[in-house]
Amino acid sequence: MEKKFQIIVGSPLDHNELVAYIVIEGKHVALLNQDEGKDKIKIEFFDKPKVNEVYFDVFIEALEEARRELLK
Repeated sequence: MEKKFQIIVGSPLDHNELVAYIVIEGKHVALLNQDEGKDKIKIEFFDKPKVNEVYFDVFIEALEEARRELLK
């Protein structure tokens, strides 16, 4: 079964540490950042494209995988 999300780890200039972008159904929904430490990961949501809803299970699975990828 094909995943409905993608995790992209990157290093944008406006963050001190690596971030993990969460892309669901081709739309960038959020990113996880660890700028305050690996035990204080934050979720940042994107304004655009505006995503009004996602399936709970897909979002939770994406968050968990993003965190795993970020902490490798």
